[in-house]
Order: sequence, then C-alpha cells, then structure tokens
Amino acid sequence: MSNDWRLTVAESIRRPLFKHAEVVAGSRGLARPIRWVHVIESADSCQYLNGGELILATGLGFGGEREKRLAYLSELIRRKAVGLCMELGDYIPQIPQDMLELANHHEFPLIVFHQPVRFVDITQDLHEHLVNRQMQALRDLETYSRSLQQISLQTQGIPRVLQHFQTAVQTQVFFYTPESTPLYVPPLPQSVQSELTELLRTHFGQREEPITTAGSFALTDTKQIIYHPVMAMGHLLAYVGLVLFERQSDEYLLLTLDSTVSTLAQIMMRKMFVEEQALASENRLFDDLIANRPVPEEWMRSVMGLPMTGKPPSYHTLLLSFQRSPGDHPDAQPPHDLTAVFRSALTRLGFRPFVRCTGQRFTFLLVEKQSVTDSRRFLEKVMKELTRITKQMLGADTHIWFGIGRTGKKLADAGKHLAEAEQALAFQNEAQSPFFADLGLFRLLFHIPHEPVLQSFIHDYLEPLLVHDREHGSQLVHTLRVYLDTNLSKQEAAEKLYIHRQTLYHRLDKIAQCLGEDYMLPHRRLCLEIALRALDWLKSTEQVTAPSHQ
Repeated sequence: MSNDWRLTVAESIRRPLFKHAEVVAGSRGLARPIRWVHVIESADSCQYLNGGELILATGLGFGGEREKRLAYLSELIRRKAVGLCMELGDYIPQIPQDMLELANHHEFPLIVFHQPVRFVDITQDLHEHLVNRQMQALRDLETYSRSLQQISLQTQGIPRVLQHFQTAVQTQVFFYTPESTPLYVPPLPQSVQSELTELLRTHFGQREEPITTAGSFALTDTKQIIYHPVMAMGHLLAYVGLVLFERQSDEYLLLTLDSTVSTLAQIMMRKMFVEEQALASENRLFDDLIANRPVPEEWMRSVMGLPMTGKPPSYHTLLLSFQRSPGDHPDAQPPHDLTAVFRSALTRLGFRPFVRCTGQRFTFLLVEKQSVTDSRRFLEKVMKELTRITKQMLGADTHIWFGIGRTGKKLADAGKHLAEAEQALAFQNEAQSPFFADLGLFRLLFHIPHEPVLQSFIHDYLEPLLVHDREHGSQLVHTLRVYLDTNLSKQEAAEKLYIHRQTLYHRLDKIAQCLGEDYMLPHRRLCLEIALRALDWLKSTEQVTAPSHQ
C-alpha cells in the first residue's frame, strides 16, 4: 500500500485550475497534506477549522486593514490550516509585505490567483480527488488486512509480517521486546541498530508501569518514532513501531499499524499456547509438588533446564486464589488461558516461571534468573502485576488472595515451601499478610492436628461463650475477638462493633460471668486469642463441629 492517497498542497497547485496561480510565500510548507478545502473570509470563521484545510479567500473580510489581515492569517496558522489561496482583485490587489513575512516565518504556503477563478470549481475538483484517493486507501487497507491473515499462517510469521508492513508503509519498522533482540526491517547498520535499541530500551524500560497505549516520541526535529503495544489478554507482549523522517503520521498509517499489531498478537498468542502444550514434564513435576510427593533434586534440575552441578538459584513459591463475581456470565474466559500470559509476564520480571492452574487457583514456582536482593519488594511487584492481569481478564470485581512461602534454596524442598504458601493463603485474612514469614503463631496452628487437639482447645477456652451465643442469639465470641484486637480499648471496640459503650460494658460483664473474672490475665488472654483464631480458621475451612456438652 502506498501513500499516494494523500493530496499535498504542491500536488494541488499542479492541477489545471491552478494554472494561473503562483506561490508567493511559505514554499517550504508545500508538502503538507490537504484534508479538505474551505472558503473562509474572516478570522471569526476560523473556529470551525479542524486542521489540514486548504483555504480559499478574496480578502472580503479584512481588505486593506493591517490588523485584520494579520489576525486572519495568524488564526489560520494557529488552527493548523495547510495553506491560503488568495484571489487578487478589488479587496486585495496584491499581497502586503507583512503577510508575506508572516507566511514565510511559519512556512505557511501563500498562493495567489492572478486571474479570476471559480472557487466552487476548485473545491469540487479537490474534494473529488481527495475522496477518490481515500476510497482507494480504504480498499488498500482491506487488501492489506487480508494478506496479513494469510501471512500469519505461515512459518516465520513475525519476520514475514514485519516485511509486509515495511513494504506497505515504506519506512523503517521495528519489533521490540525487552527480553530479546529487537527486529529491524530493513536491517540497520550495527552502530545505528545499537543506538536505536538503546533509545527504545530507555523509553520503554525505565518505567514503573509498562506503556500499554499507542504513542510517539521525537528523536530529532525531523525524525520521530510511532509505536503501538502488542497486547493479549491484558498483558503486554511487545511493541511494533516505525521511524518517520520528515513525515507526519496520519490515520491511514495508524490503521495499517493497528492491523499489523492485531495480527502479531494472534501469532504470539498461538506461539505461547503451543509452548504451554509442550510443558508436559513441568506439569507432572508440579502435580508431584502440589501433592507433596518427594521429588529428586536431579530430576527437578533436569526439568527446569538447570545445571546438574553447582549451587541452584533461589526460588519462591506462590499461590494465587481468586473468586469471580457471582454475576459473571457462564461463558466467561477460562482461567487456564491465563497460564501462558502469567508465564510471559513473570519471565519479563526476571524469573524462570513454572505455572499450574487447578480450578480457581494458580500455583507458581519462580526460579530467580539473577539473585534478588530485596525479594519481598520484588514479590510485591509480582503480586501487583498478577492482580492487574487477573482483574483485567476476569473482571475488576474479582477477589484475589495470595500465599507466599519462604525463599527456597534446595529445589527438593519446593513441596515444603508450597505447603508454607498454602498456610499463608489460609490465614491471610488473619495475619493481614500473604507472606508465610509474617504468620507468627498461625505457623503453629497449621501443624496442630484438627482432631482432637484444636477442637478440645477451643472447647476448653470458648465453650461457655459459644453456648451462650447459641442459646441466646448473642455475639459474645465476636465481641471478645474485637475487644482483644483493639488491645482492650473500649471506645475503639464499641466503634468497630457499632454499639454504645454501655452495651459493650454489659457484654463484657457477660463474658466475665462466662469465663471468669481472670480471663484478661496474660496467660488466659493468650490462650483465648489462639482459640479465637483457631475457631475462625476451622470455620473458614468448614471443619468446625458443634461443641460437645459435658
């Protein structure tokens, strides 16, 4: 597809109706493309311009008044018209010097007709020419899109698409991904390629959040880069762009870029899913780890493609559990499709990721490619990115929870660290942290057998309150929990319970009657807090049973 759909000012004045026209100023702006043609005689009417218009005028609105004519010309320039065609006559017999100087200063073409012309003939001729070219451009775009689909089914899809794109736009194009060497079509000299790669890395890489919208940035006064992100399922895969030299972007150029990006996204997604299908060994490994079956260190290294000798890299275990909105459509995007996207995002963040989806849960084993000094901060960044992708694909109201085990050193211990992540996930609401290292006493509860130790422990310390709540419909257990959580602050506890302080005093008296006046002694208080949390955890796992009566 060529760019001959654009009608420039220079091309317009070569048409028959301009045979008696002369460019008297602003000749350096003749390459500007025309979008439409208007007849405007006063500065006040310029407010209706959108930019790109070629203006026809006789001087009727400003005549020989200096202030009016300069205001008129300045407003045309400010509104980004592409040129002014003046018919010399009674209103303006010749173009004043001040208008010539202003037009030259802004490289704004100023054209005069030395003989009378019919403006209606000029507008009809140029409009017809513009419409014909634009229709041809649309047909070219449709042909280009169809050819892209055929190319996308061939081997070497990405290079072939880039070559086809470059042929269509006739300028330098690139395909940039942070984790691999950029592709340039046509190839660039090594020194130029290195310089451009560094510019792209600086623009796209040194940001807290990736750029996910199309944009541009200038290299010099005459050279700029136009780019478009390749997105799939809310995840950034790459950037495709082009370098424009002494040329402005336009809607047809951007439409061509958009079609190319859509095709590349399809190719890259197919490639990702094919790679997922080839990961059968990794999936078997993960199944063993999730089931907490012993896995030999040598086999894990072999599956992960790590050296069989030497110190293995550090790794992290992470669980992501999600719950969709109850109103979700039954045909909502299957979560398994997120596996390939997660893998790509985690690779970009610097890990060798292993991902497994089971039901509404993702299990991750993240092997560090390079040693991470502040692993907690890095993992917080990982959770933020996984949350963003999940909510974008499954809905903004999707609930997400994480559990993270301690940093692993021996790969054979991965099952143990996955169990830690499981525990952190189970107690996240209580510990207010997804990290196993922050669990405190909850690390002990997880390893206590549910029967009969936890049940009997809860019975021994909370049975009187549980019986009272069941028989009287009261909320003494919840009141005690809030009172302890607020560090015995009656005012704060009453506020969190949405009750008056007098009501709280009455409930605390009832609690003292049920548990004894010494229930706030340090050792009793500690046991009550453990019992309350054990009770909440058993309820959350639907393992609590009715307290026995003795």
